[in-house]
Amino acid sequence: MIYEIEEAREKILEACREMKRANLIARTWGNVSARISDKEFLITPSGKDYDEMTGEDLVKVRIRDEKWEGDLKPSSEKGMHARLYRRRPQCDFIIHTHQTNASALSILPEDLKLTGMQDNLVTEEERELLGTIVPCAEYGLSSTAKLARAVAYQAKINPDCRAILMRFHGAVCMGADEQEAMAVAKALEAVCERIYEKRCGEKILTEGGISFSREWQDGWLVHTRTPYVMEMSRRGKTLKPYLDDMAQIGGLSIPCVGSLPSGKEVRKALKGRNAVLIRGDGALCYAAEKEEAEAVAIVLEKNCRAANLGLKKAAPSVPAISARTERSFYVKKYSKLKNSKGQEEEE
Repeated sequence: MIYEIEEAREKILEACREMKRANLIARTWGNVSARISDKEFLITPSGKDYDEMTGEDLVKVRIRDEKWEGDLKPSSEKGMHARLYRRRPQCDFIIHTHQTNASALSILPEDLKLTGMQDNLVTEEERELLGTIVPCAEYGLSSTAKLARAVAYQAKINPDCRAILMRFHGAVCMGADEQEAMAVAKALEAVCERIYEKRCGEKILTEGGISFSREWQDGWLVHTRTPYVMEMSRRGKTLKPYLDDMAQIGGLSIPCVGSLPSGKEVRKALKGRNAVLIRGDGALCYAAEKEEAEAVAIVLEKNCRAANLGLKKAAPSVPAISARTERSFYVKKYSKLKNSKGQEEEE
């Protein structure tokens, strides 16, 4: 359905908050849009906290050429949304997520062909929602035309799909309305969780969390002991970024130190990065503010889950040159975590 503008505002705000409740995103990462005419859509702005966002903050973008109007900058993934609206006239609502299990499976350069899967991996209701296939789009740097083209191409060659994995990145889910798009996102995560468990030969663990958070060196230090961070810390080796948001917010490599380090050792280990593994004891994450350090911990756990799969299946991590570009972009743009209005940047 093409939305009236006020209803579109309401539904986008509802979707943003539901994504946070359902753990499909962390902080302001990800984006949501709704078609408001044959020519325009509304999309979330860059960097506005979802809990504080109002309908007036949403940005109107032209489908044909991606031009936008207003004082706030639209999500930098607006090009992907525009291409999907051009490609899919029956699609009127789009959600881009960084959901954990779909992101983990995105490191494998393969499509999820749902018709051939066993019933214990995908139900008929999930097949009905997702279509016969969840394709995986070729990797492109965040917010680039290459990534937008890759996603739109998969939408073209897989006309019945409603979800697309984005290599090393996340997923995009489409629907005729907000309810359908959200149902697609949740079904995708449920299916990907089962597939992940089957491919890793293990049940996903759920115990563990943040051991402590404290102020340190003009910022915040978080000690996290979540399940896959613990698994990678027991492995005792340097961790590579298997997801591009890890390269951005964490660093190009996460070394593993022998024990809980002293202040001087922490400073040395964190030089040029925002996290360090502690052998057998999780990881330390650092950022300017507590919420930001906790976000590093969230992304680190997600990356460790992807790494667990990658190591078992001999899948590559994010290409080094791309990881450097992602990190450089983050350091220059996003690491000034609040702009002059106190807002965080978002994709």
